[in-house]
Amino acid sequence: MFLKFADWFVYGIIGMSAETSFGEALHFFVYDVLKILFLLFTIISVIAYLRSYIDNEKLKTFIEKQPKVLAHLFASIFGAITPFCSCSSIPVFIGFSEAGIPFGVSMSFIITSPMINEIAILVLAGIIGWKITAIYIVTGIAVGTFGGMIMEKFGWGKYLQDYLLKLGTKTETSSCCCSCSCGGEEEKQTTKDRIVEALIYAKDLFKKIWLFVLLGVGIGAFLHGYVPQEFFIKYMGGNNLFAVPLAVLTGIPLYADATTIIPIAQVLINKGAAIGTVLVFMMAVVGLSLPEMIIISRVMKKELIIRFVIFMFIAFTLVGYFYNWVL
Repeated sequence: MFLKFADWFVYGIIGMSAETSFGEALHFFVYDVLKILFLLFTIISVIAYLRSYIDNEKLKTFIEKQPKVLAHLFASIFGAITPFCSCSSIPVFIGFSEAGIPFGVSMSFIITSPMINEIAILVLAGIIGWKITAIYIVTGIAVGTFGGMIMEKFGWGKYLQDYLLKLGTKTETSSCCCSCSCGGEEEKQTTKDRIVEALIYAKDLFKKIWLFVLLGVGIGAFLHGYVPQEFFIKYMGGNNLFAVPLAVLTGIPLYADATTIIPIAQVLINKGAAIGTVLVFMMAVVGLSLPEMIIISRVMKKELIIRFVIFMFIAFTLVGYFYNWVL
């Protein structure tokens, strides 16, 4: 639907040619803006609605009973098996905070969630095989598990947005919070009430980030239309020592979900780019992109975002070198 509209609007109404850089960039921008904003509002609404049914006390109790390493591992695996992108991970992250789940455990989830999902796994396996896909999954979960542990060890939780810190304080003194289904009057909420609250939440969040999403997609459209593919292939080859960190940096301004970026990764691999370099490029696009950083500013202060980006850059770079070594 969005692709047909972009074709009709850019090539039909405006009369741009698909053969020009500007036409290609504009088509990319129109298509991705429509798709991302639609998914952004829809998924946030759905997740906010589903979150109203979560029994936060049971979830908190289960997590608290697990050894610390297992708690982080379970959160990371949960992020891998759920079809959440960065925009839909935020409501879940907030729900974890409301439940009083430790900061580091929540971070393990939000690190892994956008990088891995079951659809992307099937597509990736069909393109490059199950061996490489399995390595991608295991290393992605490992980054989430140990990333959350490290961030908790360093005490970065103090850099969450103030309202999340207050939610954690309230959880310690009360067994129920505003959006959980944990007893009392909240269980009497009707389906209509839950839908209305979810739409209000999505609308408020949408108003805060839509303009920045346009900016991020605009940067991605420029790179898509004006930077030739040969540029990426030249600088992402296995013989270039700096290919891995450059691939991570290149992925930051772009935005796509894991499923969308996989065909691009296939082209790069077929053109001679190193597999490890391409895989961490994928990780950066879906897990460290500029639009995602804008979205997670809803829950993180700039001090935490800076630390998060630095950590993820280092982790992805090390993983990329590891991939190129074993593959």
